[in-house]
Amino acid sequence: MRVASALLVVGLCCAAGCDLTPTAAPTQSIERQRSLWEAHHLTRYAYVYETTGFFISTSGRPIRLVVLNDTVVSAQDVATDSVLTMPSEFPTMDALFDRAIAAAAGGTLEAITYDTTFGYPSRMDLVGPADGSGSILASSLELLP
Repeated sequence: MRVASALLVVGLCCAAGCDLTPTAAPTQSIERQRSLWEAHHLTRYAYVYETTGFFISTSGRPIRLVVLNDTVVSAQDVATDSVLTMPSEFPTMDALFDRAIAAAAGGTLEAITYDTTFGYPSRMDLVGPADGSGSILASSLELLP
């Protein structure tokens, strides 16, 4: 019964011209969210970036990033207030969207959620090998003058 129902849904979807490729729907959804983000025209903002997993030194540590004109200009550990070198190694919101699209296309995007006010990716869960799995979190967007 379940198989017959699934085949019916697939058949109806194909008849309606739906694209059933695994990456089409997630990528299109991400692009729609990117449009919502871009509609705000934000060029000066700060946000808190955090990762879990990935075996990187900043994993589990919230980092406050300041972004000016699509460039991360400073990165500061929220817990210790220490300034991190190489802020450009951290992502802007646009880079988070690029990462989400690449992960969706590569089949490693397990889940994604968006900020309800500005539309940026607030959480991405990525799957892969042990050092390539984890989550990326973005929160506390602050508009800068």
